Amino acid sequence: MKKGIAIILLGLQLFNMGGYQLLFKHFEEKSSSHFIEKLNNHSYNESELIEIKVPISLPYQSNWDSYQRYDGEVVISGVHYNYVKRKLVNDSMSFLCIPNKDKMNIIDAGNVFYALVNDLQGSQEKHEAPSPLAKLSKIFFTEYPSVQDFQSIQTVFNNTSLAYQHHTASILQRSEEVPERPPYLAFA
Repeated sequence: MKKGIAIILLGLQLFNMGGYQLLFKHFEEKSSSHFIEKLNNHSYNESELIEIKVPISLPYQSNWDSYQRYDGEVVISGVHYNYVKRKLVNDSMSFLCIPNKDKMNIIDAGNVFYALVNDLQGSQEKHEAPSPLAKLSKIFFTEYPSVQDFQSIQTVFNNTSLAYQHHTASILQRSEEVPERPPYLAFA
């Protein structure tokens, strides 16, 4: 009895650690193979096809008379497209693509599940804005600072210089002019 419960809990822990990623990857591959099978059987709507042109520089190329069936996929702006056909015309390759909605739904479900399992929604609401000292320590103790880090350094130093600007201005106003030139020192 205790061994069975331990095995079940260990299985749940392993699933939580990364098993769900394997499960979603399996669903993605199964969806892709089913979608490619539909494309091979020509059971898709021609009006959903999107044309993508890619410039090609090949010597002695000849134009193709018609489109050829072609397998592959591309991600553009987070949308997964599967290649359906391709054709070489003049200096560009034309791909006719169709969006793979099933794969996008599975990926979105995997991302939502990942966020829920790791409590990403709740942890973002609890954080407060870091202090300027925390920002500076993050910038100076990381190996590769980003552009935003340099901008935050600049704002911290600008705010600091504004706070002490009146002190420096009063020091500069007290300077007086020298009444004459310093004496000339001749070396013999």
